[in-house]
Amino acid sequence: MKKNLFQSAIFMLLFALGGFILPAVAAAASDPLVSTDWLSRNLQAKGLVLIDVRTETNYGVGHIPGAVNMGYNGWEPFNDDRECQLRPTPAQFTELMRKLGINSSSHVVIYDHGNTISDATKGAAAYWVLKSMGHQNVSYLNGGFTKWTFEGKEIDNLKPTPAAGDFTAKPDMDKTADFDDVKTKVNNKNVVFVDSRTPEQHFGVEKRGDVERFGHIPGSISLPALYLTNAGANRAPATVKDRKILAEIAQGVGLPSDKNTEIIVYCNTCQFAGMGYLVLQDVLGYKNVKVYDGSMLEYAASEELPLAKFAWGHVTR
Repeated sequence: MKKNLFQSAIFMLLFALGGFILPAVAAAASDPLVSTDWLSRNLQAKGLVLIDVRTETNYGVGHIPGAVNMGYNGWEPFNDDRECQLRPTPAQFTELMRKLGINSSSHVVIYDHGNTISDATKGAAAYWVLKSMGHQNVSYLNGGFTKWTFEGKEIDNLKPTPAAGDFTAKPDMDKTADFDDVKTKVNNKNVVFVDSRTPEQHFGVEKRGDVERFGHIPGSISLPALYLTNAGANRAPATVKDRKILAEIAQGVGLPSDKNTEIIVYCNTCQFAGMGYLVLQDVLGYKNVKVYDGSMLEYAASEELPLAKFAWGHVTR
């Protein structure tokens, strides 16, 4: 009886001081989005690794205390052989993550600059890459560095030197579509392709300079990453929009209501598709979302594969 009273007293004391640190991390680990307030309370939590995907220069000027740096180019290196941006190999990625101090048990929180849609998609793409390499305990800092600094939260320019981690990449192909996968499914009516690029690029009016052809994968639904955050609205940080609004957008553009539908998200280089993955898979709860790693940079270079222009996909079921 005395033991139970003592445990209850300890619990109430810890609750009054802000709660248990370790359970707080465990609870947030299942949440794809963490807030700046949550991170501020848990910066010292055991097992937390904070990764800044901004440039080394920006990181050096100031960053969230304790964060380690791996600029976005490290997540999506240019592949000269296939002329498109693909993930590092599992061996390369294992080495990179171990240098950042990531263990198999780490809760990784990724943040970007958080100002523009380009910023936000870099963080989201890094989030997807880490998940696709088998690390499920990952969160994305909603609003990134911009929201953190707008709120006057602490920054510093100290560079941690973490002990080497024990992370080992174990690619999860349920989260990735490669060229052969896309080639075989391009005419499959049971697979929904989602284009995260701008409407102009989807419609075939514009294209990125290094993409060979205009247009989109036939039947694709246009769901621009730009529409999924508040980036640029009255200088607001690039926070992910409210779940209710995102659900309305998904329904409005024609995404099926069946959450088991296979969805392949693409853009030009896989960067913007990362935001599509984050929103569809881990915010809206679709269970079978993949990112086409090579995206249009790879797809449009293959003349044998069809492209559509001046058409809007709409496959609501």
